[in-house]
Amino acid sequence: MKMKKLNKRDFFAGLAVFVFLAGAIYFVRLPKTSVVTNNVSTPTQTPKGRVEGLFDIQIPEDVEKADLKDVTGGDASGLATRKFLPAQAGKDGKFSHMVLADLVNPPAGEFYQGWLIRGKQGESNFDFISTGKLREAKGGWLLDFEQSKDYSEYNQVVVTLEKFFDKTLEKHILEGSF
Repeated sequence: MKMKKLNKRDFFAGLAVFVFLAGAIYFVRLPKTSVVTNNVSTPTQTPKGRVEGLFDIQIPEDVEKADLKDVTGGDASGLATRKFLPAQAGKDGKFSHMVLADLVNPPAGEFYQGWLIRGKQGESNFDFISTGKLREAKGGWLLDFEQSKDYSEYNQVVVTLEKFFDKTLEKHILEGSF
């Protein structure tokens, strides 16, 4: 059998068919991959929700609440509550205040102290009271304060880092207002 000499046109036509078939086979056998985007946004947890989870408690709905924010640039947070029950039938009134805070452990020899503040410094009604030392509880820091006097006019809550248990506010860590 005698072979015929291939001309250029037949050669390029055959090459084109070969490239076309090779490309088709390649794309058909290419694994099917798809990009899946997750458009579900994760809800940001509120300070109340974070504190309730940390302390495994439910904050009552009938109390005033104040979110406490870290004023040092850190990640600490907290929640303060308050409620005043007026005097009734021979019983004194009762002011209840609580601070629940997510704070790191203080340096050795230091502690966290809570404060309620009325007005602004320099104003005639300015006053502040210590509500006591925070204590470690369930992985966070807790303060319970109860008095017969109504402190509802004290709208600002401050948690400080203290070296001395006195009437001086030292380093502010958390602040918030009712």
